Amino acid sequence: MIKKILIGIIAGIFVGLFVTAIILPKTSNLVELFLTKITATSIITGALCGAYSKLSNSKLQVFFVSICIGMVIFYIKYLITGHDFDVLTMGAFVGAMLGGLFAIIKKAVHSYKVFIKLRKRRRKGFGNYN
Repeated sequence: MIKKILIGIIAGIFVGLFVTAIILPKTSNLVELFLTKITATSIITGALCGAYSKLSNSKLQVFFVSICIGMVIFYIKYLITGHDFDVLTMGAFVGAMLGGLFAIIKKAVHSYKVFIKLRKRRRKGFGNYN
């Protein structure tokens, strides 16, 4: 669980920096990009999406719930700070990027596990019909 949350935090940092760089093009300093409300909210969204990704078994459900988590977290940020940059669209965008990342990770890990199991069985002679 901790590993997924850390992946979510790191992914949230990068997604937050990306979104901030698009929305606020005047900011050129990396520290200024990192210390914005958008990046902080993306980090929180990434941590929550990572926790949900660990609890869920469905890749599609992780994607859709991550979009909802992003929208809710960004709307809460809007209610607290009044920072209005089309909060629902931005939350859905960040949630979709994080949810897509977790869905890809889940698919890659599953495919790797299947590959390892199949390789072990082939070494033992499974599927060897000669």
